[in-house]
Amino acid sequence: MEPSKVAWGIEVGEFALKAIRLAMVGSEIHVTDFAVIPHQKVLSDPSVSDREGMIRVTLGAFVQAHAEQIASEPIIMSLPGNVGFARFATIPAVDAKTLRSMIEYEAKQQIPFPIEEVEWDSHVLPADDSGQLAIGIFAVTKERLHELLKLYAECGIEPDVLTLSSVAVYNALHFDLELENKPEPISCIDIGTNSSDLIVIANGKFWIRTFPIGGSQFTSAIADAFASQNVNYSRAEKIKLDRAPTEKILRARTMAMRRVTGQLVDEIGRSREFYHSANEGVDLNRAFGVGSTLKISGLRTKIAGDLQMTVDRLEEFKRIHLNGPDAADFAAHSINLLTALGLGLQGLGLAKVELNLSPMAQIRQKIWKSKTPWFVAAAALFVATSVAFFLRYALDQIELSKMSTTVARAENTIKQGKSLVEQLNQSQQSSGQMNVESNNLMNILKDRNVWSFLVSDTYQALASSNPDKSELGSSPEKILQIPAGDRRLVQLEEFSGSPSIDAATGLHKISVSVRVILTNKDPTRFINDANGVLDWLRTHSDRPEAPYTIDAKNLNIPKWVTVLDGKRSESLASSESTTSVSENMSESPAESAPKGSGGSALRKKDTGGPIQDSGGGFRGGLVSGDDTSSSSQNADGTDGGVEGGKASNARSKSKIKARPDEKLIAIDLNKEAPLPSAPNLILPGEKQFEGILTFTVTLKSPIPVVEPASESQ
Repeated sequence: MEPSKVAWGIEVGEFALKAIRLAMVGSEIHVTDFAVIPHQKVLSDPSVSDREGMIRVTLGAFVQAHAEQIASEPIIMSLPGNVGFARFATIPAVDAKTLRSMIEYEAKQQIPFPIEEVEWDSHVLPADDSGQLAIGIFAVTKERLHELLKLYAECGIEPDVLTLSSVAVYNALHFDLELENKPEPISCIDIGTNSSDLIVIANGKFWIRTFPIGGSQFTSAIADAFASQNVNYSRAEKIKLDRAPTEKILRARTMAMRRVTGQLVDEIGRSREFYHSANEGVDLNRAFGVGSTLKISGLRTKIAGDLQMTVDRLEEFKRIHLNGPDAADFAAHSINLLTALGLGLQGLGLAKVELNLSPMAQIRQKIWKSKTPWFVAAAALFVATSVAFFLRYALDQIELSKMSTTVARAENTIKQGKSLVEQLNQSQQSSGQMNVESNNLMNILKDRNVWSFLVSDTYQALASSNPDKSELGSSPEKILQIPAGDRRLVQLEEFSGSPSIDAATGLHKISVSVRVILTNKDPTRFINDANGVLDWLRTHSDRPEAPYTIDAKNLNIPKWVTVLDGKRSESLASSESTTSVSENMSESPAESAPKGSGGSALRKKDTGGPIQDSGGGFRGGLVSGDDTSSSSQNADGTDGGVEGGKASNARSKSKIKARPDEKLIAIDLNKEAPLPSAPNLILPGEKQFEGILTFTVTLKSPIPVVEPASESQ
C-alpha cells in the first residue's frame, strides 16, 4: 500500500545535518528514509572561518541525494534553541475573540525585542483549576530568520514550516513515550552543541528553559587543558567522546571538564528549583538525557548524583522503527534524530504543538503558488467557452438570424468571460506587488544585530564579577549571611546607547552608558580587578563574530555615589580612565577574582535592595533598567514558565486598551494577583555604591544609507 502522506524533518545542527522521512500508512507511521551528514568540521570549532560555506557543502550533499523527493514533499526544519526564545505566562480564561488580543498584548510584554522585528507564534495550554490559561509565546528575530532562509534557498531547500528545536523534541517525546494520559511528570535534558534545553512535561502542559552551556564548552575546556600537547579543537572533540580512554587521559579529561560540569549542573538545578517554586506539588525526580555529550563517561552519573534524580538516556525509539538493510544504522543514530522526528511528526499533522515561525510573506507566497493551477484551469475553461460561444454566435447569425434572444444570451456570456479574465489579471498583479513589498520589507532587516550584541556583551562583562552562588539564589537569609562589603554581585540599573558617525571614516560609533549598583567595600578596585568587568571588556574588545570593536582605551570607571540608610552622597573619587587606575593598583594588587559564568543580574530597579539573578541567561531573564518597561517576572526576579508569569498580571488595567468594537472583562489584577514585596537585603549601616560605566564601540563597516528613488517629474 502506498503511503497516504509523507513529510521530511530536517535539523541543521552544529555537528551534522540530521533528516528523517516519515510516511503515514493508514494509522501507522513508518521511517522510509533518513540521513546523518556530518560537517567537514564542527561549526563551533574556532578554526572554522566560513560557517555558511561549510553548511552549504553539507546541504548540497543532502540535496544531491534527495533532490527528487524534497522538490515535491513537505519540509519542516528547526531553529536552534539559542536562535529563538520561548516565554510562558498565564492569563484569565476569556472568549476566543478577546483571547487573541490578550495574547498579542502578552507577546509585546514578553518578547525582549520590538514586535515589528520578530516573527512569533503562540500556543494555548489547558486551563488550571483556578480557570487561568497558560500560554507559550515563541519568537525569532526576522534578521536571523532571513539569513537562514536565504542560505537554505541557495542550496535548493524551501522549508514549509520553521519551528524551535526544543518544541520539536517535546513533540517527539510526547508521541514516542505516549504521554497523553500519563500523570507522572517527567523532564528532558537536551544537551546541544552551544546550548541546552530543560523540557518539563506535567499535567498536560509543558515548560522549556534554554541556557547557554553545551558540548562545545566541554570541548574547549579539554583543548585548553591539553594545549601544551598541541591538542586542537577537533582532537579535543575526539578525546571528549572517547568511551575507553587511558587512566591518565581520563583523569586529565575529568579535571579539565570539572568547571563546565559544575556550571551545567547548577543551571539544571536552578531551572528545576524555579519550576518547583511556580508549580507546587510537582516533583521532578526523573529525567531523560538527550545528546551526544551525555555519552561522556561519568557525566550522567554526576548530574544524577548532584541533583538527586534519576537520569536515563534515550537509546532508541519505542514507536518508530526502520525495516530493511539500514535498520542497524538507523538504530545507531536514532537518539540523535529526536529533533528530526518531532519535525516530521508536525509535517504529518501529529504534533502536540503546531508552531510555525516562517515569515508571513513566505506563507502567503506558498498559498498563491498552490492556487496557480486553479487560475490556469479557469483561463483554459474561459478560452474553451469563448470559442464555443463565438462559433455558436456565427452559426446563429447564419441559420437563425431572427433568434435575437439567443444572440443576447451569447453576448452576455462573452461579457462574463471578459470579467473573469480581468479578475484573473488583477489577482496576478496583486500577487506580484505582494512579492515586491515582501522583498522590500526583508531588505530593511540588515545590520540589526548590533544592539543584541551590546546587551549580551554587557551581561557577560557584569557576569565576570563572579558572584557567590548564594547571591544568585532565592534565599534572602543566605544572602544576608554575606556581609554587604564582601558581595560580588553587580546589578544593572539602566542601559542606553547614543549613536554617532565618524565624519572621516564613515564608521558608526555608539557611546554606551551602563548604570550599575554594587555593595563591595572597594567598588573602584573591584570593578577594575583582574578578570573583572573592565578586564572582560578589554579582553573581548575585538572578536571576529562581533559587528563592532570596543575602545579599550576609553573605558571609564564610574564616579560612585554612596547610598547609606536611604541617603545618597558622592563619596568616592571622580571618574578616571582605566589606564591610570590600573597603574595605581599595580603597587598593591588585589586578589584576582576567578572567572565564572555565575551571571550578574541585569535587572529592573527595586526599592527593596539587590534583586537575585533570574537564572535565565540572555534569553531567560535579561531586561533593561528602564522603569517604564513591562516584564512578566516573578517575585524572585525570574521570568518564563507555564505558571511562572502570574506576577505579570499586576499591571494596571488602564494599559489594556480595547478596540472600539470589543469590550474587555473588568478585572482588578491588584486584588486577583497582588505582587509580593521584595525582601530588603541591605542592613542598616551597610553601604551601596551606584555609578555609571561608559565605553564606546565602533562598527566594523559603514552602514549604507539607501535613498528613495526620486519620482519622475
